[in-house]
Amino acid sequence: MVNALSKSWSLAISAVFLSVLPLVLPDYYLYLATELLIWALFALSLDLLLGYTGLPSFGHAIFFGIPAYAVGIILTAGYPLIVALLVAVVAASLTGLILGYLATRTGGIGYIIVTLLASFAVFLIAFSWTNLTGGENGLYISRAGTLAALSTQAAYAIVAVSTALIFLGARWLVRSNYGLLLVGIKTNETRAQAMGYNTQLYKFQITIVSAMIAGVAGVLYALLARSLSAELVGPELSTEAVIWVLLGGTQTLLGPMLGAALFILIKQALNTIRAYPIFLGLLFIVVVVWAPSGLLKLPKGLWKSFRRRNTR
Repeated sequence: MVNALSKSWSLAISAVFLSVLPLVLPDYYLYLATELLIWALFALSLDLLLGYTGLPSFGHAIFFGIPAYAVGIILTAGYPLIVALLVAVVAASLTGLILGYLATRTGGIGYIIVTLLASFAVFLIAFSWTNLTGGENGLYISRAGTLAALSTQAAYAIVAVSTALIFLGARWLVRSNYGLLLVGIKTNETRAQAMGYNTQLYKFQITIVSAMIAGVAGVLYALLARSLSAELVGPELSTEAVIWVLLGGTQTLLGPMLGAALFILIKQALNTIRAYPIFLGLLFIVVVVWAPSGLLKLPKGLWKSFRRRNTR
């Protein structure tokens, strides 16, 4: 009961915090907060795979970048936003179906290898197909019909509401019997199979769900930033996303979202230092050593440790 109450308070505080931001932040910092929400949504999508199902996707950026490119290419071609969104939905669905089918047929380390190799392949295609993606120069989307055409407050509201609704939907999913089965597959897949469950099918389904959520984040990013590059589908972003989830705490939903925001803020603060990747690596090592369950679970762990010492 205490744990449930603590989670309720966390959600309430988060909701109040997000509601207050447009009232206190100037436009520039509100834009940064909007972008952080998009990355947080992307991290949430990975937590469904890595945290709840035990599927370590090292090509998750594909699910983010391909729908983003789909929106950008269609809008650049002069089609209306609704057409671009429909194409992005199809792109996200097909990407989830194809990569999900290939990765879940291998399972285990094979899932890592398939997703990682797919990320390298799509990155090379995006980087070299200059006529379609802009290649090395990137793809730039005109302002009309995007979130950039709205006020900063309106863009933030759209992204915040989208993120909140998807978070609540994901929270309902992981608390349902379906979500409990996913955790069961992660904990002991052999036992789940012995009980008659088609674990490959469930892993395939959650890969598609995760891809769709990541696709929403990618579309929001494209409409906000209006600048797309091959790094959005590459292995570097995929690897960083895994770090976000581990940093915040797997199997929590909220933890990876906070981990993404914290990692990006620290990265922005340190990027003026030439050796900033070393500092980021040291930070991650410290978190792994001192908070192996993630930062969100750290207070609970410290409280348990404190109570154990007092009861001795």
